[in-house]
Order: sequence, then C-alpha cells, then structure tokens
Amino acid sequence: MTRTVPVSCPMDCFDLCRFLVTVSDNRIMDIKGDSAHPLTRGIICSKGRDLIQRHSHPERLLHPMVRKKSGFVRTTYAEVLDRVADTLAGIHDRWGPAGVLNYVSDGYGGAKSRVQSIFFNCLGGDTRFTGSLCWGAGMAAQTFDFGDVRGHLPEDILNSDLVIVWGRNPKATSLHFYSLLKQAEKNNTRIVVIDPIHSDTAKSIGTHVAVKPGTDAALALSMAHVTVTENRYDRSFAQDHILGFDRFCQYLDRFDPETASRITGVSPDTIRKLAREYAGAKAPGIWMGYGMQRYANGGNTVRSIDALAAVCGHVGKPGTGANYAARSLAPLLNRPEKNSKAHVTASRTFPAPMLGHFLQTVDNPPIAAAFVAGGNPLNQSPDLNAVVRGFQRIAFKVVFDHFMTDTARHADLVLPAATVFEQDDLFATSMYSHVLNYSKKAVDTPDTLMPETDFFLALAKHMGIDTLGFASSREYLDQCAAPLLESLGKDSDMDLDALAGEYLRIPGHDIPWADKRFATPSQKIEIFSQAAELAGQSPLPCFIPPSQGETRFPLRLLTCKTKRSMHSQAFVFEDREPAVSVNRKTAQKLGIFGLERVCIATRQGEVTARLILDEAVCDSTAFMHQGWWHKSGAVNFLTHAGLSDMGEQAAFYDTFCTLSSI
Repeated sequence: MTRTVPVSCPMDCFDLCRFLVTVSDNRIMDIKGDSAHPLTRGIICSKGRDLIQRHSHPERLLHPMVRKKSGFVRTTYAEVLDRVADTLAGIHDRWGPAGVLNYVSDGYGGAKSRVQSIFFNCLGGDTRFTGSLCWGAGMAAQTFDFGDVRGHLPEDILNSDLVIVWGRNPKATSLHFYSLLKQAEKNNTRIVVIDPIHSDTAKSIGTHVAVKPGTDAALALSMAHVTVTENRYDRSFAQDHILGFDRFCQYLDRFDPETASRITGVSPDTIRKLAREYAGAKAPGIWMGYGMQRYANGGNTVRSIDALAAVCGHVGKPGTGANYAARSLAPLLNRPEKNSKAHVTASRTFPAPMLGHFLQTVDNPPIAAAFVAGGNPLNQSPDLNAVVRGFQRIAFKVVFDHFMTDTARHADLVLPAATVFEQDDLFATSMYSHVLNYSKKAVDTPDTLMPETDFFLALAKHMGIDTLGFASSREYLDQCAAPLLESLGKDSDMDLDALAGEYLRIPGHDIPWADKRFATPSQKIEIFSQAAELAGQSPLPCFIPPSQGETRFPLRLLTCKTKRSMHSQAFVFEDREPAVSVNRKTAQKLGIFGLERVCIATRQGEVTARLILDEAVCDSTAFMHQGWWHKSGAVNFLTHAGLSDMGEQAAFYDTFCTLSSI
C-alpha cells in the first residue's frame, strides 16, 4: 500500500522545509516539497533531496558499535546500557556530575534533540558548552539592543522598497529567500548586496557593494554619520524610542565617509549614496547573514547595523527591520528541559569555540566521559588538532550518528541514530521561519536501532532515574507543544497535526516591535546599553579594527558554507580534495599562479587543496568551503580558536594563511 507522509526537514536551516514522502511497503519511494508550505511552496534544495540517500546509504550505521583492538564491532543495547550505567555511576562517585561532557548540537533540529540534556540534568548535571560556532555574537548583540531577537516574516520583503542583504548569500544557503528577493526585484524593489565576496547572490541580483572583510561596522557607522549630519534621521523616533542617541552621535564624528572608505574599501560616494537611499526609503529592510559576525569584532558589527536602522526609524513597520534571526517559536518548545534543570546539583561550562583548549587543560574534575549527539565537533570546531588531542584524553566516549563521522571514529561506543523519517518530532527554527513542522514517522525504525529518546528513557530506567517527567516519546512531544499551544490560545489537548505546516503567529511577532515597546530595561532600543557595559563590552556599538595577517601568513581565510551540504553532513559522500580560491593578483603575489594544487598553512595546521583562480574573491583573501572530512582535508585543521567580542562566538574568519607549492 502506498501512502504519503508529511515529514520535516531536520537540518539547521533558515527555511524549515516540509516534505511529502511517498512510502510503500515500509520503503521510501520519493520525496518532494509540500506545496502548501507558506514559505517553501513545494520547492526543496539538494540537501533535502539527499536525505533519502543518507537514509538508505549502505554505510549508514544500523547497529550499536563498540571499539575493540581490532576496530569497531557490533554489540547489543543490553551490553551498552550496562556499560554506560556503570561508567556514569563510577564517574559520579569519583568526580561528580561535571566529570561528564554533554555535547549536543543542532545537526538534528527536532525537539527530541534535547532529551540527552534532560537526562543529564536529571542525573545531577554535567559539563556543556556555552556560546556558538554559528551565530552567537549577533544573538548577543540584538539582545543588548532590542532585549530579544525577533525577525520579520521572510515574505515581508515584498513590502520593502529597498532591501539590503548584508553578509549573506541566500542563493547558496536559502533558496526560498532568494526567490523572494527575485520577486521583490521584479516589483521594482532595489536590492543591495554587501559582501566581501562577489557571491552567487551578488552576481545575480541587485547592486554589489564590496566591503573589506571585518569592516562592516565601519560602513554601518559611516552610513549613520551621513544620516545624522545631513539631518536625515527620524527625530521623533530617536527622541521617543532610542536610549543613548546623543552619545552615539558624538561617536559617529570619527566615521565620515572619507575615513570609512580607507577602512572599508567602499568609496565615499557609494557610502553617501547608500546612506541617503536607506534613510530616505519608506520601507527598507536589512537582512543580515552570520558570516560578518565570525570575527573578533562580530557582535559590534551587528550592533552597529542595528543602530543604523534605529536612527533612521526603520524598525517596527512592515518591510523594515534589522533582521538577523527570529527567536519566536523554538523557545516555546523547551519546557521539559527547563523543568529538568531543577535536578542539577553541579555543572560546568566552557565556550564552544574553545573546545580543544578546554579538553587539553581541564582538571578538577577532568572530563572522564563524553556523550556527543547532533554534532560532529571533531570536524566543525576550530583548531581541530587541539580538539583531537583533547578528545583523546577522555577515557570513555559515546557518539550518536548516522555514519562513522570524524567524531564517531574516535569514540568507544557509536550508537546509530534514527533518521527524521523514522520518528515523530516537532521542528521549529529561530532563524526566520515562523512555521512549526510536526513531522510524522514515515517508516519503521530498524529492529537493530534504538532511537535516542528511547535510549535515554531505557538508560534512566536502568539507573533508577524517575525524574525525566515523561515516560514515552509521545508524552515528551505533548509536553513540548503545550506552551506553544497556550501562546496561540489553543487547547493543550489539541492534535498536533492541526498545527503542522502553517505559519503560527505569536502575538506581536508578525512585525517585530510594532508597538515600539522593546524588551530592554528601558523599553527602548538601547544604543547605549548598560547591560553590554556590565558584560565588559563597550556600551555603544563601536568599530574594532579587524585583526591583520603577518608576513608569514598574509591571507585572511574565509571558510563558508556550500549549498551542497549542511556543514559536514553531505561530505560523507565526498572523496575529493577540497578547493581553495584566490584571485589572480593574490596568486601572482604568492608565486602560485598556474599551480593546480597547493598547501594551505596557518599557525594551526596544513591542508592540501586544488587551486581555483576566481576574481569573485577579494584581494589578500583565500576562500574555502567548510565541511570536508578529515579524509579529504578538513578546513578546521587550519582555523584558530578565537572568540568574538560577545556571545562566545567562534571568530573563524580571523584565521590567516599562506599558500605554497607542494
């Protein structure tokens, strides 16, 4: 019998697509987009289509595996539960809860991804990371400025007369938003793309403004300078809804267009023109990406752009906003995890980008065991050589995954994870989609595989833990959904199917800040933020000059996403060498013009790669896609483990390299 099942895309992505999966005899026959989805409208990307290949791939893990001297061999869940329970009990007796590293990331975006953390909370606590490898600086910045992180619905750009795509490449990373941009352009909306790279988006839509890497804040501050000095700012908005406007204006004096041009590489005329266009537009929207905050100055970059939007009064109206993320639905789905924190007796944290340093130096207690789910930290973390060395210090390591990833290969137990097609779950994203996906189980889980939620329920029972608060996967999902249903004014017993695939409009979130009551202590946009000052930051958004290369390593290395893979996931199918791109001028300066392969070297390590000459790359810069596995040449063997100015964000793009012949 053939049937069609609604399934969510599980990836950590802006659009949160919904699939219609055709199933016959417990086999997935086809996958296509759901035409009723209000954003994706039936179109899915190659990453989504490849999920079938991942699900049925012959190398997919279907049995629990244990490391022996001869390599990994199959084991049973009974043996796994005994060993894990005994190990955790011993660690707690000797070191306490903080002796366990609980590493959960967003490789799988469903609500069930939190069950591991709930288990360890109920066990008494753990060691876990804070901050982000992705977007932390910008999230902290907008929290200082607005008190919360809220974004407009994507199609609100159709209400804009000017759209600035700032540090974002949606043609490669968000195809549905790119489609909306094309539609807006057809409606005579002006599009400006600000990016150091002449990206796929910049090549195909609007006007490209090439800014030097790490100098976006200076551009935003100079635009604000022009706006204020030419009296183009929104006087009433500044008076009623901005805290710190006068102090900010004093700081802007140093960012006249001529000065900013020397910093950013953008001509003074372009700065003035863009500032006047933005200030004078009726409904201009800024849509930021995450690359521009992956520098040591990243948080202040986002704060500077927020301030530009504020002084122009382009906040709280249709078509406007400084759009970075949309923390709307996802926080409403984590009540069980919040409740479980009452059982924590000991905990410890470290910044996510500093994983390698932390694991190599941690003591009292040491990390005696690690549990990894939804992530591949031995691929995605900066300074991988340090991470690998640190991981090797841990006596007992458990990894959940679909494949024998770079992280799984270093584990003692590798437990197969269920795919999104094999379980019910709830999905929401905090990036910009206001859609909730209730994803339905399409096919049965293999008999040899225990889904993670079931595993931790079984482990809790094995260890006599009765405080999880739920006894089944379905009960857990019902508890997750309850706060969302309450916010929507729905009956808490409502069938979740009724919510699937629709825009869920949380009151006040359609047009963020429409009531001009911000979530800051002053209820204003806090350009001068006492919270930032108390956190050791500048209270005003400021330009921090980006770090520079040195004679030995003169090129800034940008390691960006590829449209073919969500981080490292799709690279399981790749056996080629990675590629590095520079422009001809840079290649000639390094004496590598005409070479086919080069060695890329940084202070952290070396990788070999194919050389591509590409005039889309700016001077003194090398460009690579990240996600390649160790077998090919993982780019994070090159990146340094620095922190952004706020949000404990990885400053990946403050890595400097050189290229040489092999």
